[in-house]
Amino acid sequence: CLTTSSIYQADVLTEDGGSHTYFGLAEKDFKTRWSGRGRSFGTEKCRDETELSRLVWGLGSESIQYGIGWRAVAGCGGCRPGSEHCNLCLTERLFILKNPCISKRTEVVS
Repeated sequence: CLTTSSIYQADVLTEDGGSHTYFGLAEKDFKTRWSGRGRSFGTEKCRDETELSRLVWGLGSESIQYGIGWRAVAGCGGCRPGSEHCNLCLTERLFILKNPCISKRTEVVS
C-alpha cells in the first residue's frame, strides 16, 4: 500500500456476471491514490473524473451491485527531471494497450 510509483489494476465484478478491468497509476503511494478514488465514487461532481468512476456511477444509477478488487501489477521509476519520458506513464500506457480494459489514455497515441 505504501509503495510509490506503481501501476494498479482494479477488477470490477457485477452481480449480473459482468467484469471490467481498469489500470491506473499512483505516483505517490497507492493508499493515497485509493482514498482519492473514494471521493470520485462518492461525490457527484467528481463522477466523470475517470473511466472507473463513470462505471461505478453508471452501475449505481442502474442499481447493479458490484465489488472492486485492487492489486499492484507493476512498479517502476516515476518522472525524472530532465527526462523526456516518464517511465510510470509509459508503463501504464503499455498495460492499457496490451490488455482489454475500460481505461482510456488519449495520449497513448501521441
